[in-house]
Amino acid sequence: MNTESSKETPNPQESGAQEGETTGNGHIAGDGEAKTNEWQEKLQEAEKKYLYLYSDFENFRRRNERERTEFLKFGNEGFLRDLLQVVDNFDRALVHARSQPSEKGSSLAQVSQGIEMIHLQMMEALRSQGVAEIQAIGKKFDPAFHEAVGEEEADAEPGMVLKEMQKGYLLHGRLLRAARVIVAKKKD
Repeated sequence: MNTESSKETPNPQESGAQEGETTGNGHIAGDGEAKTNEWQEKLQEAEKKYLYLYSDFENFRRRNERERTEFLKFGNEGFLRDLLQVVDNFDRALVHARSQPSEKGSSLAQVSQGIEMIHLQMMEALRSQGVAEIQAIGKKFDPAFHEAVGEEEADAEPGMVLKEMQKGYLLHGRLLRAARVIVAKKKD
């Protein structure tokens, strides 16, 4: 018996090792191509996940920026709505002061002038914040901007706004408070 030939490591090609069988050095024949395909699939899957996450992040960033802009434009909406009640009281005070007979230079005339100056200053401050009055009188009733509180018979076309009971306002083009109005109806 030849001792040298029995101790030799078998050659995978000589021993006839088939694909998937273990060779003498612990490697699997044909395993390199399978590993490459597996890694390519993992890489493609990782690329898909990356693109999905990147797209999702970009959408989040745009949505966040839009919400931030909206908050800056409309964040003070509640405060401005409350402030409109103060403006209404200034309007009432002006109407009352103007209806009172007073001589020029009298204390009532000076108070009236002071109220008017404060009112103008407040309206300018509101305009600088994006608040605008809704023009209602003489316009066709629009439920998006007007709240009908009554109807009156009139010669005007039915559905036209006759009187404004409370002014309406917009904030950057969005309704802040609807105008409360009286609408014309057909005479009987």
